[in-house]
This record gives sequence, C-alpha cells and structure tokens, in this order.
Amino acid sequence: MTPQIRNLLSPILALICAFVLCVSFADRAAAQSAADYGSIAGAAAGGAGDPPPAPSEQPAADDGPDIAAYGQVAETYKAASALEMTQQQVGVFRQKTRRIFGATGEYFERIGRTLDEASPTGHRGYFLGVLLFTLILLAIGRAGAQIYALYVALPVMRRLQKPNPVGIVEKLPVLAARVGLQILGVLITLVIAVAVGSGFYQEDEATLKTAIAIASAFATLQLIDVLWRMVVSPYLPDYRIPTLSDAEARRLYRWLSFSAHFGVATIFFAVWLKEVGADEEVIALTRIGASGVSVLLVLGLIRQCGGAVTTAMLGGAKRSEATWIAAIASLLWRPVVALYMVFAWAEMSYRLIMGLELGVALLVGAFTVLLAGIVVYAVTIYVIERLFQRARAIRAANVAAVRAERLENEADAADIRDALRDVDDGDDGDEEGGAGPIAFRAEPPPRRREMRTFEDLARRTASLFALGAGLYAMVRVWFGAEVFAEGAPLDTAQDLIDVMLIGYLAFHAARIWMDQKIEQEGGYDVPAEPGDEGGAKAAASRLATILPLFRSFVLLVILVSVLLILLMKLGVNIAPLLGGAGVVGLAIGFGAQSLVRDILSGVFFLSDDAFRKGEYIDIGEVKGTVEKISLRSFQLRHHLGALNTVPFGEIKHLTNFSRDWVMMKLPLRLTYDTDVDKVRKLIKKLGEQLLEHPTEGPKFVQPLKSQGVYMMEDSAMIIRVKFMTRPGDQWTTRKLVYQEIRSLFAKEGIKFAHKEVTVRIPELDDPAREGQISHQERTAIGAAARRALDEDTPAKAMADDR
Repeated sequence: MTPQIRNLLSPILALICAFVLCVSFADRAAAQSAADYGSIAGAAAGGAGDPPPAPSEQPAADDGPDIAAYGQVAETYKAASALEMTQQQVGVFRQKTRRIFGATGEYFERIGRTLDEASPTGHRGYFLGVLLFTLILLAIGRAGAQIYALYVALPVMRRLQKPNPVGIVEKLPVLAARVGLQILGVLITLVIAVAVGSGFYQEDEATLKTAIAIASAFATLQLIDVLWRMVVSPYLPDYRIPTLSDAEARRLYRWLSFSAHFGVATIFFAVWLKEVGADEEVIALTRIGASGVSVLLVLGLIRQCGGAVTTAMLGGAKRSEATWIAAIASLLWRPVVALYMVFAWAEMSYRLIMGLELGVALLVGAFTVLLAGIVVYAVTIYVIERLFQRARAIRAANVAAVRAERLENEADAADIRDALRDVDDGDDGDEEGGAGPIAFRAEPPPRRREMRTFEDLARRTASLFALGAGLYAMVRVWFGAEVFAEGAPLDTAQDLIDVMLIGYLAFHAARIWMDQKIEQEGGYDVPAEPGDEGGAKAAASRLATILPLFRSFVLLVILVSVLLILLMKLGVNIAPLLGGAGVVGLAIGFGAQSLVRDILSGVFFLSDDAFRKGEYIDIGEVKGTVEKISLRSFQLRHHLGALNTVPFGEIKHLTNFSRDWVMMKLPLRLTYDTDVDKVRKLIKKLGEQLLEHPTEGPKFVQPLKSQGVYMMEDSAMIIRVKFMTRPGDQWTTRKLVYQEIRSLFAKEGIKFAHKEVTVRIPELDDPAREGQISHQERTAIGAAARRALDEDTPAKAMADDR
C-alpha cells in the first residue's frame, strides 16, 4: 500500500469508526440522570447536601442553563469573601464534573437519539449512508486528481528536480512547487466530488452539514499532510532541509501525520455533533476525551522522536557549536511542549466543564502557530540566502585565494630553507635572535556561535523574529489582544523587548562591519617574525591599528545608550544618573592624572601615525614588535621573546624601524694587496645576479653596491657594501649576500684579512737573545696586544657611517 493511500485512509477510518460506534451501539435514552443547571447552582449557593429534584422535574436534555440560578450565584458572590467565592466555584466545578462524566454511560445512547431526531428518515443509519456516499464522491475526485498528478504534476516535478541540490536556495523552490501542485490536486478532488454529488443531495440541512464536515476534514487533513511533507521530506531525502536521516524523517513524519489526522478528525466530529443538535455534555465528553488522546500522542512523539527533533534544531552539530538560540531550544523544547500540552488540555477541559467560551482552541492553535512559524521561517531564510548569495560566492573565492596564497608562502619558505641551509649551519638563531624557519600557524575553525557576516546576522534576526512572533501569537491565543493594550504590563514588556532587539541588531551590525574592515586590513593578529631585530614584515595598516580601539568605543556607546533607554522605558529618571556620572568622571580625572596623561598621549601618538601594530620600534629602554594596543598602553614583543607593556605617557622618543625601506651596510676586511677596483666590479656584477634570485631578488629595493674603502686599519683595509630592502627582509637577504660574497672572493682569489697586532720589544733586538722569551715577557706582549685591540674599538664606533 502506497503512502498516499495510507494518508487518505487514516482520516476516513477515524470518521467511520466514530460513526459506526454511534449508529450501531446507541439506543434511545430513557431519562437523563444528571441534575440540571438550576440544581447545581442551588447546590453551590445553598449547600451540597440539598436533595436533587425529582426526575419528573428535571429539564429536557436540550434545555439550556437556568439563568435565574446563575443570577442567584452571582448575588451570593457579591457578599462572599474571596475564600468563599473560591469554595463556591470549586463546588460548582465538582457538581458539573459529576454531571458531565456521569453521562459517560449514556454517551452513545444520547448520540443515537440526536441522530434519530436529526435524520430526515428518522433513523440514525441514514448518516452512515451519507458518510459512505461522500467517501465514494471523494474517491471519484481522488481518481481525477491522480490523472492530474500522473500527466501534469509528475512531469513538472521531474523537470524541477536536479541531483545533489545544495542549500535552501535550491531545495525550497522545489518543495514549494510540490506543495502548490499537491494543493491543486486537493482542489481538483473537491471540485470533482462536489460536481458529481451536487445532483444527488437533497435539500436537507443535516445532510449538507454532514457532507461539508466530511469534505472539510478531508481537505484539512490533506493540507496538513502536504505541509508536513514539505517540512520533513520523508520520501525526498535529497531535498530534505532538516538534518535528519531517512529513518528519523519517516518516523517523525508518521507520528506527526497520525497525530494531526486523529486530532483533526475528532475536532470535525465534535463540530458535526454540535451542528446536528447533540447536547453539551456529549460534545464536552467528545472534546475532552479526544484532546486527551491527542496529548498522549504528542507525548509519545516527544519520547520516540525527541532525539531527531533535537538534531534538526542543532543542524547536526554539537550543542556547544550551535547558536545560543538553537542550544537553548534543544534543551528546553521537550519539557516546555509536554507541560504546555498538559496545561492546555486541562484549561480547555475546565472551560468545557464550566460552560465557558473556548475561544481559540489552545492545542490546535499551538500546532497551527508551530507549522506556520516553520514555513515562514524557511521562506525568510530562503530570501536571506538569495540576497546574500553573491556575497557568499565572493567570500568563498577570497577564502580560496587566501588558502592558495598560504600554500604558496609555505612553498616559498621551504625554498628559503633549502637555499640558506648551508648558511644556517644548523643554528637555532643568529645574533639578531633569529629563530630559524617559523611554521605557519593553523587558523582555528570559526565558532558557530559567533556571527561573522551580515548573512549570519540576518539569520539570527529571522530566528529571533520567528521566536518572538510565535510567543506573541501564543500569548494572544491564551489571553487575548487586551493584554497588549496601552498601559498593560505586556505593553511595557513589548517596548522593552523592541528596544533590546534594536540595540542587539545595532551592536552586532557595527561589530560585524568593523570586524570585516579589520579583516580586510590584515586582521587582529599580525603575524610577526620572532627573532628578527627591526623586522615586522607584516605590519598592520593605520586603519587596522585604530579600528579595534574605535570598535570598543562604538560598542560601549551602543550598550550604554540601550541601557539608558531601557531605564527611561521603566520610568527611571536618568538625569541624576548622568549628573552623577559627570561628577564621578571629574573626580577620577583629578585623582588619576597619570591615567589621563597615558590616554591623551596614546590618542596623539596614534593620530600622528607614529607606529602601527606589527611594526618594530625602539623607545629607548625597550624595543620590539608592537603586538597589542589598548586605551592607555601597548605591548612590545622583544625579538628574544620578552613581552613589555609600556604606557603611552612613558614614551620620550620613539624610533620606528619598519617604515618604507631599510639600508643594510656590511663591512669586509681585505688585505692591502687587494685590487679595490676589481672588488667594485665584482660586487656590482654580483648585485645584478642577486636581482634574478627566485626568492630574494624581489626583496631588493636597491641592488648590492660597493662603497669602496672607508677605513684603513693596521692589518686590513675595510671595504663596505650596501643594499636596500623592505623592512624585515634584510635578514634573509644579508645571509644570502654573505654566502655569495664568500664564494665569489674564494673563486677570484681575494683574501680576507685577519686582525694582527705587532708588538715591538727593543731588548729583543740583541742577536744573543734571539728566540729566548721568558714567561713574563710573553704575558707582557699579550697585554700590549689586548690594549691595542681595546683602543681600536672606540675608533670604529666613531667611524663615519654615511
């Protein structure tokens, strides 16, 4: 049996069972055993011990409440205390409960008598024939709809479907088209059934009401089934939007479908009983019993399918990775739904027993709000995804480009390690503290709780609106529109919620915009090169340096503004608060002058663009790479690893080593017999060759050049070479330059000079003492050489460095 046939038969079987039970087993009631409304009211007013009236004095089953008795109860309530009124209400409820449930044994008898009276033939079996004839008409209409489905709907769906759809943008249009085609099929079924049956039904009110109730129940059940198929997609897994397995989706669909079929069938049955003239006790028993079974079905659904629903709420992720709305909903939905269903059933039963107006059915209203909310939320998410589809594609392309660039950088780093392996000689560092090759840090995966784009904010907004609209609708269902009237408590609560929602959106919109700008400028964390003195190849831009501080200020302003508006909505006079805040701020300003100095100094340093995040600076006592900037201080990471926190007010002077370019000058000690002109030509040619180097060549701003001889020493002449690079590139380039110069000079026969100190001792000029040097004389000679070297060091420091 196909699922479509099972869906058609389930409501029909429910209606057939109800009719057969009523028609086959009901006999005419001899007399009514329950007391009338007047006796109940009298019992409540005068006491439970008064004897009931004689059976001959009891009103007929169709008589309404005794208005005079209700007036008597009302007059008694005026003079009674609150406790006495509560006792009287409990007494009335007890008496009515006994009367209604006391009629349980006569339930089928009363229905049978009502059907006999409403039947045109005077016999209850007439309605069984109407039921069967209406079902035959619906079956004829269904056959016509099957032809439409086979030759129209099915080809359309095959053209719309495509393999492996991705996202709600590709899935929802197909699901919506299927819903539209199935609703059209239901309309075709009803039109054919009405057209065929219009010539058979006689002009009898009870007959028309019965046929309309059956057709309406059929249409409602089909519509609910179509919508649940759209939400769960039990037999169309490729287009299933919730994160559910096939088994979970089908089990959930069966429970939802059966619960809806039973509830709708029994509701229409109770409405039909009322239309054909059944008494209030029968209708109350029908609705109380059917609603109780519906509540049990919902509790069974929670038990059997709770895990699947929780998984769908979390989107298949862990609770810690989901949004806070989904995480809270996944924890609370089971007890909340269970308590709501039980409480709604109890409240509806109380109203039915007391004869009060039901208003909107609480159980049906909850399911209607839930289904409508799911559909509207899905449509809203579809619109959001369509609007942000282009931005999502651009973001994916940017991520792919960043990943490709990272892989390229890793390959370049490997080439540099291979090229400089001979120079490094296995060292872990150099005189600048270089730590050798640094592995690229893996970026942590983005947390799902954090909104990173405006699309995420739009999704969160849609979730909040869906949640708020659902709660608003449920409050309206329970308490009516007057709870939101002007001056009511919920009116003020609604204003507070609106202010918090607007503040929430403004806060996250500003945060996301500034975070994206910071990300475009290089991000919060600027990767530095540990160990490279004067480095900072990846210094942040000026905007990336200032935006984090501006971000904190703007978000703080939004939070304070929202808080003040909330206090105003609550009726708090904020003028004294603002005045007190001004006085406190003035006192803090006088008492913390160093703090004010640090903040103002930081404002001026940043406005002057003296340094940025990631740049290498020297402020006299400490130096290092700027890692973090706050309102009153900043942090410097020394190239050896130490982290120094410096208040802005402590800066006397500042040297920035990371701007524009860096000139590197290297001294070479050569022997006096070296051809200086030859060295100049060789260095020039080497500089041209280095420009073609695959990794280091692009780093040169100016090529390697010789500055000639700039100093003469006792044992060597000093020739200096220079080159210019970007800040931070000079260290790896210097290693390559030293390596190539050494190889070139060895090839050309140019020798490096070693330091020599000549110590002349006149006493050793005597030929008789030649080769005879005592220990004391050797010590004196070494001390003289040491003094000569020490005296030479200040001279080098004072040398011209131009």
